[in-house]
Amino acid sequence: MKKQHILPFTFITLFAFSIVSCTNGGGTETTTGAAVTAPKDVLKHVVAFTFKDSLTTERKVQAVADFVALKNQVPGILSFEGGEDVSVEGLTKGFTHCFIVTFESLEARDVYIPHPAHLELVDKNKPLMKDLIVLDVWAKE
Repeated sequence: MKKQHILPFTFITLFAFSIVSCTNGGGTETTTGAAVTAPKDVLKHVVAFTFKDSLTTERKVQAVADFVALKNQVPGILSFEGGEDVSVEGLTKGFTHCFIVTFESLEARDVYIPHPAHLELVDKNKPLMKDLIVLDVWAKE
């Protein structure tokens, strides 16, 4: 296979696999017909951003640490992961950091948004951002 066809082939394969996964009920049955427990739906809160150019490294590190600290301050967070971008594809559109906060439920996310610790973080760190995007998506645990 030629090198230039590897990326499209990989994308098509992954896309087809995701369609099959979504249309077969999320993996609730094995090929032998034995029932298994379906994965639980969880809400993923995806935050990607880039800092203003004028910020010092120390201030950027502190802003990220403040964000990571939310996992111990707000109830209903199942996991908190992410960090600085290391992609080699050149498709970041300038975003340098990405974090994924996994909530146990929609209600947990709805507690997080107006939570005092989250609001304090937003007030303190949003002015440091050159660009920011937030997406919430449902996923299997």
